[in-house]
Amino acid sequence: MFNKLQPRLGIQAKRKPLPYRYFQTVINDGRPDILFHWHPELELTYVQEGTARYHIDNDFFNGETGDIILVRPNGMHSIHPINGETHVIETFQFHLDMIGSSVGDQVTNRYLQPLQDSTYKFLPCIKPDMPGYNALKDCLFLIFSLSKEEDRHFELLLKAKLHEFLYLLYYHRYVIRKYTDDIHRKNEKIRELVAYINNNYHQSLTVDFLADFIGYSKTHFMAIFKQHTGSSCTEFIIQVRLNKACELLVNSSKPIVEIANGIGFNNLSNFNRQFKQYYDMTPSHYRKQYTKTKESCSLISSNISNN
Repeated sequence: MFNKLQPRLGIQAKRKPLPYRYFQTVINDGRPDILFHWHPELELTYVQEGTARYHIDNDFFNGETGDIILVRPNGMHSIHPINGETHVIETFQFHLDMIGSSVGDQVTNRYLQPLQDSTYKFLPCIKPDMPGYNALKDCLFLIFSLSKEEDRHFELLLKAKLHEFLYLLYYHRYVIRKYTDDIHRKNEKIRELVAYINNNYHQSLTVDFLADFIGYSKTHFMAIFKQHTGSSCTEFIIQVRLNKACELLVNSSKPIVEIANGIGFNNLSNFNRQFKQYYDMTPSHYRKQYTKTKESCSLISSNISNN
C-alpha cells in the first residue's frame, strides 16, 4: 500500500511499467507539509536547495543542500517546512522486485530481502563530507538522468546503477541492522494507529480512545506516540485534518464551515484559529491564493501540451 497522506504541490511525476517513480518536490511558503506515510518502495532523495525537517523511523534531522536521504521499504517518514524556507528535492522510488528481490538467490537473500522485510535499514542522511559521498552522488544523478531521458534500452543500465548504488551503501556501511523485536512491535502499532487516524480524521478522536485502540495506557501511549512521530497525538490529528482542509479548499467549492465540520472541527472559530496558526493566513485567503496558483499551473500545462 502506498499510503500518501496528501497531494504534493510542485511535484512532476511519471509512472512506468517498471516499478519505479521519479519526481521533484518543491516546498515553498510552508507547503506542502508532508505528514507521516510509508510505501513498499525504497526511496532515494537528493536535496537540491534549502533546508527542511525530516523524520524517518526514529531519526530526526534537518535535510540540507547536497544531502542524500534514504528511506527503507515501508519506512515511516515525513518532511516538514522550516520557517517558510524553500526546499527542493529530487526523488527516485523503486520496488526491490525491479532488481531481483523475488528471485531468491544468494545475493537476494543476503542483501535485498533484509531490506524488504525491515531487518536492515539505512543511515538516513549522507552528508557531502561523509565517506563514499561523491561516488553515491554520481551514481544517483545518473539514475535520475536515466529515468528522465529514457534513451534506448535505458532499463538495463538503470537496473545496473541501482545495484551499484546499493553496493556503495553496503560498502560504506550505510546499511545497518534495524530494531529489537520490542521496538518493531511498537513501530507497527503506531503505523496501524496513523492509518486509522488518516482514515477517520472526520470522527471524534480522543487520546483515551486511541490509547485503548492500540492497547496502551494513556500515559504510555502519549509517550510512545511522541517518541515515534515527534509530535503529540492531538497535534498530529490537527495536522492531518488541516492538510485535508487545504485539499478541499483548493479542489472544491464547499463553504468553509462545511469543510470544517466535515474534517472533524465542530467549532468554526477553533478551525480558523488552528488554520491561521499553522499556515499564517485564514482559510479564505488560502483558498484564494492557492486556487489561483493551481489555475496558473493548469494553464501553463495546457499551453505546453498544445505546443
